[in-house]
Amino acid sequence: MRPPGLSILVVDDEPLAVSQMTWLLAAEPQAGEVFTATDARSAEQELQRRRIDVVLLDIHMPGMSGLGLARRLRDQSSAGVQAGPGPQVIFVTADAHPAVEAFELEARDYLLKPVRAQRLAEALRRATAARESAEQERQESPRVSVLQGDSTVLIALQDIRWVQAHGDYARLHTPAGAYLLRTPLAELAEAWQEHGFLRTHRSSLVNVAHVQKVTRRQGHMIIEVPGAELEVSRRLMPQVRERLEAGR
Repeated sequence: MRPPGLSILVVDDEPLAVSQMTWLLAAEPQAGEVFTATDARSAEQELQRRRIDVVLLDIHMPGMSGLGLARRLRDQSSAGVQAGPGPQVIFVTADAHPAVEAFELEARDYLLKPVRAQRLAEALRRATAARESAEQERQESPRVSVLQGDSTVLIALQDIRWVQAHGDYARLHTPAGAYLLRTPLAELAEAWQEHGFLRTHRSSLVNVAHVQKVTRRQGHMIIEVPGAELEVSRRLMPQVRERLEAGR
């Protein structure tokens, strides 16, 4: 069960700005736990340590800028480095000029200092709505159950990057790790085709949604997904190429 309210990380190199924001958040019912960081590097450490819903992020800071950190978070989300959705970014700055670049980095909102309580509440409402929508979509995604020790783990098909044949089993590769499913790869290839999985080899399936790059090396087609490079068999090259081009 997730705790009520948004888990928020305030990132700003100015102690007064951090104090003012935590004071505003203390009176904001949409805010749950609040954490702080004074630069992008310490913010990254907090994000690795905790599940954060929203990052209230200053732009101009020593070292890596807020825009640089937001770019990293976007790239990690696109690559599927973390399980589940990444944190939403709300920029909090005294500079209006980088607003266009901020929204290109998929920022949820852009607040100008000094921040008014009403404007902060509006930004958090957007973040809450986005979190609820993402969680609903995740719950509605088809899932498969696998045994891990004495426990049963439910895995959303959308989180599976690729599948590897393992005898009569299949090894499912996800951002959270690999899991064995007692089902032959051939059966999964047929059952999961409608969910975006594509047979690339007699020993592998790939989730098209996780494909990062397709290259040719010495006559071979190579599909790159986060953490792996999958060779496409010559027999399957035409249909793989057709499917990937159709999905562009």
